[in-house]
Parts: sequence; C-alpha cells; structure tokens
Amino acid sequence: MASAFVLVEENSNIPIDRLVEDIRQVCLESNLHLIDGIQDVDSEQNMKHCALGISLSNQEESDHGKVNNTIRVDVYDEPALHQYRELEWREDGQVYFNTLIIDEVYQNEEVTLTFLYHFLTRYPQMIVWIEEDWVYTLSDLDKALKTSNLSDWCYVNPNSF
Repeated sequence: MASAFVLVEENSNIPIDRLVEDIRQVCLESNLHLIDGIQDVDSEQNMKHCALGISLSNQEESDHGKVNNTIRVDVYDEPALHQYRELEWREDGQVYFNTLIIDEVYQNEEVTLTFLYHFLTRYPQMIVWIEEDWVYTLSDLDKALKTSNLSDWCYVNPNSF
C-alpha cells in the first residue's frame, strides 16, 4: 500500500491556506515534525497545491539531511482536475474531492495514523480512503489508536476495530 486519500464532499471548498495552517497546528499539537515542500500557484499567485513532509518528531536525519520515516502530504485546492473520486462500491452516489493525498504510507503507518487522527479531529466530515475498499472515519481512527497495533491499522477492515 502506498497512498491514502483524505476526501471531502465535492464543492466543500475549504481554502488551501486554511488546510495548510491546520496541518501546521496539528503537527505542533501532536508532536510531529513538519517539512515544508513545494508550492504551486496560479497566474494570480494563489496557492493551488502544496507538498509537505511529516514524520514522528523523534526521527533522526539521514546522512543526506533527509528525515527518515516521512510521509509526503500533497494538499490540493478545490477545484483541481483529476482530484475528484466516486467510491462506486459505497453506492451513495457521492462525489468526493481529494483534499490530501498521503504517499509513503507503507512502513510509516504510525505517523500516518497519528497525523490523520489529529487532522480529522479538525475536519470530522472528512473520510480517509486507503487504496482498498476501506474508508475510515474519525471514529475508526480513534478506535485504531486505542485498539490496534499502530503498524497494521490500515491493513485491517475498520469494522473489526
């Protein structure tokens, strides 16, 4: 498994600046290390995409100055081409927007769960889709933190927590 998607209902229009600021606050409050990355802006200098790195705060830097065990979080401003998704198997007909895409989940399950739980406490209407047929809500993430092995939570059906 490589990626997780944080989805919000289409046309929720949460400003990207607010999302990025909330990610910064989540990292501070949950003792995660944040690494600023690239930003893409439109012709009017409005941020449309931002890439950030997040790791557990106790991680050491490698010889090349890169923090080990880091997830990449891509944040998107709605609307954005190719960032809409319909989870056909949910049969709710809802179209979702990929607000955040998290890469490098494999072997970084603990930092992913910690970040997602704290982020969804700010946005409980959002859901997390892991590249399987499983969708996690804030309640599921809370149960995962309390009852699962932090390294395997995303490989388990959330109904089994």
